Amino acid sequence: MLLVRAHLAAGLTSITADDVPALTAGASLLGSGGGGLVAVVDALLRHRLGRVPVIAAADLPTDALVVHVGVVGSPDVHDERLINPADLAAAARAVVEHLSGELAAVGIIEIGGMNGPAAVVGALELGVPVVDGDLMGRAFPSIEMTTLAVAGHAAAPLALVSPNGDTVVVTRASPRMTLSVMNGTVRAMGGAAALALYPTTAGTLVESGVAGSLSTCVQLGRALLGARGSDAHTIVDALGGRLLAEGTVDDIHVRTDRAPGSITLSLLDGSVARIDHLDEILAVSHDGRMLASTPAVLNALDASTLLPVRLDQIRAGQVMVVFMLPALHSWPPGAVDPAAFGLDLESAP
Repeated sequence: MLLVRAHLAAGLTSITADDVPALTAGASLLGSGGGGLVAVVDALLRHRLGRVPVIAAADLPTDALVVHVGVVGSPDVHDERLINPADLAAAARAVVEHLSGELAAVGIIEIGGMNGPAAVVGALELGVPVVDGDLMGRAFPSIEMTTLAVAGHAAAPLALVSPNGDTVVVTRASPRMTLSVMNGTVRAMGGAAALALYPTTAGTLVESGVAGSLSTCVQLGRALLGARGSDAHTIVDALGGRLLAEGTVDDIHVRTDRAPGSITLSLLDGSVARIDHLDEILAVSHDGRMLASTPAVLNALDASTLLPVRLDQIRAGQVMVVFMLPALHSWPPGAVDPAAFGLDLESAP
């Protein structure tokens, strides 16, 4: 735990092509088993990235406008369709134009999965810095699970841009309506879209954002890449994590709509561990006793490759190593605990 907390104090000043492997490796870890195929953004950044300035929200003028940029939609669609940097920029510009403002920096919606690196792509295309922070401290299944939403800030005005350039701007919407409008629009756009939302000031991000999470992401990625060739225990220690379970996948219950799914592991001592999840891993228990749960960042490594595995890649018979990283943000009780995602489980201590 001390390792990750130390990462939060080590601020980046820029992201360059040399940082891309660590950025995407860290984003895979903070994706907590979900967040989309990071390799898609990795390839894009390696070919395009020169240097993107990184700035802390506290170093911007308090009234500076920050718009959060990323992608939304089906992971399967995003796996097959490269992100178009122009779409990310168009979404951000649509929000800025509606506000008649001037964009100071791009914000990261969620540092875990595709959306951490995607915001860097957006900042590169727009020619502005990216903020060293995000709104989740990991990846979460729902766009409303953000620090700004918990603090009472609206996601709108927001903009969605399709791969064909179709642009939809939502000027005002309640949290419930925001999610419904976004889902319906994304379906009409073919299942995936560029997104810009949560326009806010740097001062608000200082109060309500997750500071330093981009730096943390890169540091975690460097630790993971630096531990290649080691055993699972060494890797987990290098990340500042805690090993939870190691065993063979015995049973998989696929999630249905918003009903959580589960994965059962048979451990070497004959006991059983269970992983509860939606798009991301939400809880891990052992013989019915909770070991860890969201907002902690829960991960599974393939025991043969010792690389993070997405939930949709897990198969019966696969040997997995499950571990946790401490949460990067202190959430209010009930905001993102298992019950918030429909799990009838007690939160882990």
